Amino acid sequence: MALDDIKQARLEKLEKLQKAGIDAYPARSSRTHAIVRAIGDFDDLAAKEVEVILTGRVMAKREHGGSAFFDLRDDSGQIQLFFKKDVVGDKEYNFFLETVDIGDFIEAGGTLFKTKQEERTLEAHAYKLLAKSLLPLPEKWHGLQDVEERYRKRYLDLIFNQEVRTKLEARSVITEHIRQYLLSNGFLEAETPILQTLYGGANAKPFKTHLNTLGLDLYLRIAPELYLKRLLVGGFEKVFEIGRNFRNEGMDKEHNPEFTMLEFYAAYWDYEKAMEFIESMLKHIVEKKFGTAKIEYQGKEIHFVGSYPRVTFNDLFKKYSGLDYDESDEDDLKEKAKELDIKIEKSMNKGNLGDEIYKKVARPNIIQPTFVINHPLEISPLAKKLDADPNHVARFQLIVGGMEIVNAFSELNDPIDQRQRFEAQEKVAKKGNEEAQRLDEDYIEALEYGMPPAAGVGIGIDRLVALLTDSHSVREVILFPLMKPKDTENRK
Repeated sequence: MALDDIKQARLEKLEKLQKAGIDAYPARSSRTHAIVRAIGDFDDLAAKEVEVILTGRVMAKREHGGSAFFDLRDDSGQIQLFFKKDVVGDKEYNFFLETVDIGDFIEAGGTLFKTKQEERTLEAHAYKLLAKSLLPLPEKWHGLQDVEERYRKRYLDLIFNQEVRTKLEARSVITEHIRQYLLSNGFLEAETPILQTLYGGANAKPFKTHLNTLGLDLYLRIAPELYLKRLLVGGFEKVFEIGRNFRNEGMDKEHNPEFTMLEFYAAYWDYEKAMEFIESMLKHIVEKKFGTAKIEYQGKEIHFVGSYPRVTFNDLFKKYSGLDYDESDEDDLKEKAKELDIKIEKSMNKGNLGDEIYKKVARPNIIQPTFVINHPLEISPLAKKLDADPNHVARFQLIVGGMEIVNAFSELNDPIDQRQRFEAQEKVAKKGNEEAQRLDEDYIEALEYGMPPAAGVGIGIDRLVALLTDSHSVREVILFPLMKPKDTENRK
């Protein structure tokens, strides 16, 4: 039967319900037990013949003469329902079979018993329709083969794909463990603006919007960094935020234009202290969620124990590219980028080229947790210079499974140095680099009032969860990743 015909048949059933005075979408339910609780207390409830009311979606339907079996599923589990004509009555029984379909939400009240096959079952004495489905559930969820369809119709994916449900539930738990760990270590949770008059805090192209009331162009934030550091100026010593960032960039297994980032800042820390904290925090979170500090990712066992190796950006660059970044000039890096089929933009400087080469040849080879430290000054406009080497900064990235999971550094709190860095970025922006950071006069003024020495850390929640749940793409752990609409042509 065609989908339109099925929908029409269900609309006719809906009309039949309405004519019978039945609300197919009532506001209230009288559920007494979640299914998992009914199963957990099954023996006691069954022995005492306690009347329980369960709710959920009808997932299967089997008729046997004067009786019918249904599979009922709620958020916690699934149980079998048993409807018998001589219990509920001929009229109710027949009306139920004629109007209730697979996919409908119902509540059923009755007593628990075990069938001859020892299956835990609710013998229903009464039922109530909670939501009539007008479209049928797919007999076979083709989304498993069509990945884009799974993301577009995530609601169906969640119904049929238990692995996805498990991963997304894990995301919530992992995020909460992170929050609690920070709170227990004296951090204050903050909320900073998403709509900003000037974007900053990262090298990324922003999304632009407009506020009609003030006739003001605004940007969706690319990072909360500069506002969180204003809080350090204001006297808070430990702050964090878990929130959405927006970057107008490409989409791949590690990137989605809308993503969740944790950033935290601690006064009187440096990047060495931040590395120690990351080691202890990740070990705690992984053990709290999985009971062990070891995980499996894409066929490899990864260990979040002990101190992680530390390797300088230049040593890693030299090992995998064959070039010494510090001794190379822009032409050397352009030549290497061409060899690697890296797209070279006119606005790219030495730092941009080096970073792209590093991402292409070095980062994918780092599987175990490793701190890549002491990045070039050119690609780190907000980090403090190393005392012994002003061409490099006190910065680290934590790489695991070939992905950047953490980016952090000792924060630049010298307003004069910061202005010079911003001015250098402005020159890059004028050459056409849309990812360059902009000169933020208000932020520099805040620094002029004094910001204590501090370390700042950014962790991509999507990437971290993808890593910990052995997901091949961040889209697997984002409930509704951005997708190009199927009918794009028709919208023009």
